[in-house]
Amino acid sequence: MSNVELFHYLLLLICGAGALTWLAERLTIPPAVVLLFGGCVVAVAGKRVPDMDPGLLLAAVMPPLLMSSSFYTAWKEFRSELGTIVSLVLGAVTFTTVAVAFAVHAFNPALPWAACFTLGAIVSPPDAVAAKAILQRNPLPARLVAVLEGESLVNDASGLLIYQIAVSAALAATTITVAQGTGLFFTLILIGIAVGLVCGQAMCMVLARLVDPMLGIVLSFAMAWASYGVAEAVGGSGVLSVVTCGLVLGIRQHRVFSADMRIKAKATWEAIVFVLDALVFVLIGLALHGILARVNHEGAVVIEGLRVALPATAAAIVARLVWVFATIWLPGRLRSHNANGAGNGNRRPWSFGEAAVMGWAGMRGVVSLAAALALPGSFPGRDVIVFSTFLLIIATLVVQGGSLALLIRLLKLRPPARHTMSEHETRARTFGASLKALDEIGQRADAIEPAMLERLQAEYRVRVRANEDAHTEGEARIAHRERFLRVELELVGVSRQTLLGLHRAGKVDDAVLHRIESELDLEELRLLRLLEP
Repeated sequence: MSNVELFHYLLLLICGAGALTWLAERLTIPPAVVLLFGGCVVAVAGKRVPDMDPGLLLAAVMPPLLMSSSFYTAWKEFRSELGTIVSLVLGAVTFTTVAVAFAVHAFNPALPWAACFTLGAIVSPPDAVAAKAILQRNPLPARLVAVLEGESLVNDASGLLIYQIAVSAALAATTITVAQGTGLFFTLILIGIAVGLVCGQAMCMVLARLVDPMLGIVLSFAMAWASYGVAEAVGGSGVLSVVTCGLVLGIRQHRVFSADMRIKAKATWEAIVFVLDALVFVLIGLALHGILARVNHEGAVVIEGLRVALPATAAAIVARLVWVFATIWLPGRLRSHNANGAGNGNRRPWSFGEAAVMGWAGMRGVVSLAAALALPGSFPGRDVIVFSTFLLIIATLVVQGGSLALLIRLLKLRPPARHTMSEHETRARTFGASLKALDEIGQRADAIEPAMLERLQAEYRVRVRANEDAHTEGEARIAHRERFLRVELELVGVSRQTLLGLHRAGKVDDAVLHRIESELDLEELRLLRLLEP
């Protein structure tokens, strides 16, 4: 397949991914599941399916997705739940590796222990892309989302370490001691975080001095790939580097990004991330073509792959549930019980429903597949490991990802009551500060004309009063405010139609059309945002 044909093939995949996503929305099925099966169908039925380099897939597709996820991570919740995240990143990954290795070896004694542990390390870390694709469509408590997304963003370092040790042991290349393994682990983490911090700080300095928002958006994508590549080149974790860089940009965006850049960057990133997100699951399905091409030469590999995949899948799912309930949910319950139900001054313990969702949200994805495909050709049981990894990915995405929304509904899991200011109260405070500043501006003789001052004061008084009423008077006032906003939205539509009519009549040139239309677009976005539940 030539480069031009490959380009056309990718365009068709993108169009197909869009159609499958639309179909999934109509059928209320997680898009990741539909996209995965779509890729499998093409892999089985397609005659010309290009082989995708897993290393290229990781280096080209993963950095923007990781950057986007970490950029919008709730930093406060992430920091406050760091202990739980570390427990999952270190404990759950190691425990799952061991559980999968013992389960697989119990049903397949002929498979070497090193190969069993390698498979365990490959499938032990949940995938960031899969977690985000499933979780973003389900309303969950903020701390639970922070833990699940935070874990999936940083757990690759621990999985990669165990993977490297197991592969080395299987090939008898070197013997890695506990001290060497610990040093390698912390080297991956420290170098990755350091590179990410440097890249994030450098990006903030550059963005603060840029005037053109489009250039800033392009540089933000370039930095995602650069932070990943630089960290990998110097022996660190590229994943942690991108995540750290994204966290730095996300924390400082409110001071570094201009309003114009924020609006344009959000729209650009959402569009590109949607395409990459869809392509990831389609490409996972397409990988079946290359896997079947190898295993078809030996039919026994399929049967052996099923014998490996079934216990591995069961062990991976059960191990995570056991770890979550035994080390995260149960200790919190015991501490709460010992304190007579009043807690011990720490954050509230995890509820049963939160623990169940945390344990069930262990979908695997492209990182596990890439690690399996990257095994050397001489690795013992390589074809079986690759095939069983693919089956496990499908099983977790379909079984866990497909049932996660139902589980959340059955458990009636909802975000808890807020302990911070509501949106309406916050708006009233911020507009109130502007109103106070207007009073001070009006005291300066040369600042603004009295008529204009009165107009601005009246506008801000309306905004403050509307939000204060919505905060204090409840549903009735909120419904009244919603009707008011919908009238404003209708007026924006009238203005837009009038503008387009004037343009069609030749009374308005294109430059004026685009400028006023952009202002109406921003006003429409503002009103639609205010109308969101």
